[in-house]
Amino acid sequence: MKRSPLFDLLKNSGARFTHFAGWEVPLQFSGIIQEVKAVRQKAGLFDISHMGRLLIEGKNSKEVLEKLTTNSVEKLYPGRVQYTLITNEKGGVKDDATLYMISEEKFLLCVNAANKDKIKSWFERWIPVKDLTEETVQIAVQGKESADILKRFYDVADIKFYHFKVFGETIVSRTGYTGEKGFEIYTPVEEGIRLFEKLLKEVQPCGIGSRDVLRIEAGFPLYGSELSEEITPLEAGLERFVDTRKDFIGKDAMLSKKIERKLTGVEMVEKGVPRKGYKVFHSGEIAGEISSGTFSPTLNKGIGMAFLKLELLEEGTEVEVEVRGKPLKAKVRSLPFYRGGK
Repeated sequence: MKRSPLFDLLKNSGARFTHFAGWEVPLQFSGIIQEVKAVRQKAGLFDISHMGRLLIEGKNSKEVLEKLTTNSVEKLYPGRVQYTLITNEKGGVKDDATLYMISEEKFLLCVNAANKDKIKSWFERWIPVKDLTEETVQIAVQGKESADILKRFYDVADIKFYHFKVFGETIVSRTGYTGEKGFEIYTPVEEGIRLFEKLLKEVQPCGIGSRDVLRIEAGFPLYGSELSEEITPLEAGLERFVDTRKDFIGKDAMLSKKIERKLTGVEMVEKGVPRKGYKVFHSGEIAGEISSGTFSPTLNKGIGMAFLKLELLEEGTEVEVEVRGKPLKAKVRSLPFYRGGK
């Protein structure tokens, strides 16, 4: 079981740990609801060092990335970040990632922990990849006060949404997984330990429990729930991150696959919490299934993401979610549930 270089700091801050993708990570500190509210109202501090960090460089790096990812790499420039998807030959998703153009021939790819080795091996069919995961840490500061907090350490005032700046060996980007204004920091281990220790003195530490609630509120997909090798980006409602004008692996298969269900939001009308795997019904028949669900402290109700039949995607459509064997009233909601600051 792997541990972040920040493990001791997390433990001393009262973390309750859980296992995730081969890592021992903090589930919560003060409590999931309190941590969600901290991010929505002020700011929260996350150790996300379990994420994979892969360096791709060389004269043909842009050409290879265009072939292996769905978004248009041509739109990138040094200092710009891009959300993208990596598809297989069938058009399904091998992983979703953020791609950083450091220079015309140098890119950083941030991937999910469970998929890091798979993606590294996949990319190495075409180009050398350096794994930076163990020699760096990844820290997120998320929330309305994040810029005020970080400006004491880095000049972040002019970093625009989905852009980044380089400070020596450190990258600070205006990105996140909470739907709130925030930053992610990629830095060498020793510098990361010093920074995290200082941030802990003034920012609420948060675990993956609150991170999951925050990302569901923001309508962000999770690999293994909303994304998989069998689910295409179009079924997951991510067509805005797919450039069909270019050729990439899996494009033709993705476009030719018949879409019968698509990802949308479901909001509980009756009191209850939808969970992954719960069935969604319409007119007494199974219409889909919850892919991720939670109680939202921000909205004070149960919410979920679900793959539903196409004819049910209209906002406000009445459905029922089977919660512990009991059908409860709910309605279809377009994503995201919560629109925060960026």
